[in-house]
Amino acid sequence: MSKLFSSKTKANKSQSLTSAPSSSLLPSEPIPSYVSNTTSSLKTFQDLSLPTPLITTLSKLGITKPTQIQISSIPPALSGHNILGISSTGSGKTLAFALPILTKLQLDPYGVFAVVVSPTRELAKQIDEQINLVGATYSVSTALITGGGDMVKQALSLSSKPHFVVGTPGRIRALLDNDGQVNFKGVRFFVLDEADRILSSRLANGLLKDCVAIAEKCRVGRRCQVLAFSATGGKGVKEGLDSISGGEGGFVEVLVGGGKKAEDRESKVGQQQEEGSSSDSDSDSDDGSSSSAALEVAKASQTSPSSPSLTPTAAIPAGLKQQYIFMPHAMRDMYLVACVRHLMKEGGVRKEDVDGEFSGSGWTLPKRGGEEDEDLTKGGARSAVVFVGTCERAAHMEGTFRELGIDAVALHSLLTQDRRNAALGKFKSQQVRVLIATDIASRGLDIPTVDLVINSELPRKARDYIHRVGRTARAGRRGLAVTLVGEEDVGLVHAAEKLAGREMEKNEDIKDRDVLKLMSSVAKASRLTKVKLDEVGFGKLVKKRKGRKEKERKARQKVLRQAGLK
Repeated sequence: MSKLFSSKTKANKSQSLTSAPSSSLLPSEPIPSYVSNTTSSLKTFQDLSLPTPLITTLSKLGITKPTQIQISSIPPALSGHNILGISSTGSGKTLAFALPILTKLQLDPYGVFAVVVSPTRELAKQIDEQINLVGATYSVSTALITGGGDMVKQALSLSSKPHFVVGTPGRIRALLDNDGQVNFKGVRFFVLDEADRILSSRLANGLLKDCVAIAEKCRVGRRCQVLAFSATGGKGVKEGLDSISGGEGGFVEVLVGGGKKAEDRESKVGQQQEEGSSSDSDSDSDDGSSSSAALEVAKASQTSPSSPSLTPTAAIPAGLKQQYIFMPHAMRDMYLVACVRHLMKEGGVRKEDVDGEFSGSGWTLPKRGGEEDEDLTKGGARSAVVFVGTCERAAHMEGTFRELGIDAVALHSLLTQDRRNAALGKFKSQQVRVLIATDIASRGLDIPTVDLVINSELPRKARDYIHRVGRTARAGRRGLAVTLVGEEDVGLVHAAEKLAGREMEKNEDIKDRDVLKLMSSVAKASRLTKVKLDEVGFGKLVKKRKGRKEKERKARQKVLRQAGLK
């Protein structure tokens, strides 16, 4: 389902966008509302009027059918309209904006043609890889511009006038402000991926300010279209898009898979929760992964437009099974280890260690049957993402798991970029089967082999829960999300269920008696990990980080007071 919204335009006509003149860069008339049933006859990439060379490339990559978000958003994008696309995670949103841009690019392949921003460095890197892969037929050039890297090299990359600039808002804006030679006046598309994280925070959100500044350089509202995509919507997203466009021109809102209901729920839940924002706009990545990894991601996001066996609900994947485990707060680590032990094949241990001599801090492998168990609730999971609330906890649980013989890697913002790249590379290539991450990994990252997500702690915002569990059950696959719930977390559970549109089921497979058997070994592993982290000075790094965050918090409060909002 799709509709129109604009801060200045209140049109509500029931015409199809497919009748809009394709020759105009940006519609000068109010945009008619767009209803998804007008796309019922569009089933192939040929039906979407994509050029033959691009379709051939997609076919060679094994991508033969468009997804529903692509079917619904590509025609209005090609007709020159601004788009807000809301669809569940893993539904092919990257190609939903990349394909119309590549189609237009072939007509004018000179200079910076599109600027794509994302809230995190990992997601920016992934988008860059996929654009290079799918755009190979046109020999597209890209510049990956994210913070923390060599600004001189990035400035040189921009000066070469690549077709695509992909990066995080803070670094792109910094280069635009500091280098007078960089010119975005010819940009035809400004794309926001994970738009809810970028746009739905308060006035002090630096990501939104950076995006507004970039949009002005791109002349949004004149020659430049805005394409925004997210798994969730909300009032804040629309207000942010109005800020970026200056309120000029409407946006076509493409809602796929219950997006409207998810938006309504989020609006209500958001009033009950603390509004906050965590920004990774100062992060950077200079290395690229292999094209084979990007191909796996691109193919994984492509499903048939409809699946008869699965019915999507709200913004979470249709094949996702949600479960909770109620446990005492002091036993959280023990229950987390028990989840890995009982829900993953070979208890999450490296394959080469299963049949050999195995040692750890009192760790013993669970007994398995001779045949592989494909039931995710019965030890059938191949790889898992464990979400934790802080960098300190991510590092601590990584060490604890390793002491217990589980080869895990951590992903959090206290790691250097090289170590973050290495961690993701090991997990994607399945050298390790457990990734312990903060919410830095909950947005956009598409790793097809993940079939288990464990929430060690619930996030404070229900919207982050949606993105966390969306790392599994992608592209029509099935997946399992297990959440550990303490006495203080009940309200957060209800908020997450309300936004997701589904209730969690109680997990009956993790027994208290099994957890009690792990107490001694987990406690020992935890103590050893604490000693090792102290030896390498991790505590000092955390203290320095907290001091910087406190300064940032005070600066935000000052801005809010000056604006009369606090």
